[in-house]
Amino acid sequence: MIEGTTGKVGSAAQQSALWGPGAGDWAEVMEGPSGLGIPVYRRILELVPIGEATRLLDVGCGAGRFCRIARDRGAWVAGLDATSRFIDIARERTPDGEFEVGEMEDLRWQDDTFDVVTGFNSFFLADDMLGALREARRVARPGGTLALTVFGRPERCDSTTLFAAMLRLVEADDAQTEESERKPAEPPALHEEEVILGIAGEAGLRPTDCAYFQFTEEYPDAETMARGMLAAPPGRKAARATSADKVSEVLTKAVQHRVSRSGAVRLREEVRYLIATT
Repeated sequence: MIEGTTGKVGSAAQQSALWGPGAGDWAEVMEGPSGLGIPVYRRILELVPIGEATRLLDVGCGAGRFCRIARDRGAWVAGLDATSRFIDIARERTPDGEFEVGEMEDLRWQDDTFDVVTGFNSFFLADDMLGALREARRVARPGGTLALTVFGRPERCDSTTLFAAMLRLVEADDAQTEESERKPAEPPALHEEEVILGIAGEAGLRPTDCAYFQFTEEYPDAETMARGMLAAPPGRKAARATSADKVSEVLTKAVQHRVSRSGAVRLREEVRYLIATT
């Protein structure tokens, strides 16, 4: 075990099982040239300078698209994810990067290793988000930068309707389950400033910027959009409850008002980002 790690067991095994089967589609659609992450990556890169001398770690790196962009700017990059297939793709995209499968709460790097640590809609997937943020602070050098994003206000995200539609498919198939089991307690509203700032403060971070960022996801057609959604856990759960075809049908209907004359699907989305020093 690398010095500084704790041996904690968190959510990695569960997350790997959820994301692994659809990793290829996620990499191609959601982390493709116009995928949902690209506008957010660009926004963070406007706020956090990354260049030749930067050592960067992306926590929950997925298939490594952000690491590839940072490497193209000259940074030395590393990434951690729970899903081994994602790590395989990340290594293919950036052969000279350092990519590891593991737990966000137990990072495999020594103290003070990185200038910048990022986490795009990832830290809240940890069993212990606070612990994961403390680990991110540990591996960042003193005075380094941590940048993270979470989903924005539900009413400002077209994907809220899509997630709700997929959840209804799961609940309809799970009618025999007790209500308390079907509907777990609501998670904290991380998009609210006081909530995310409070967690950051508990983790020992010093926030310097916290704001909403609105952007547009664009897919060439509804079929591609549905394929990307089916690659993530909500889509996979809905497909298990019904079928992939049924999920695609429901999603296509839900985005009809967002389809252009050319057939492209444009979804209005929002994230809350937080920039902090370590």
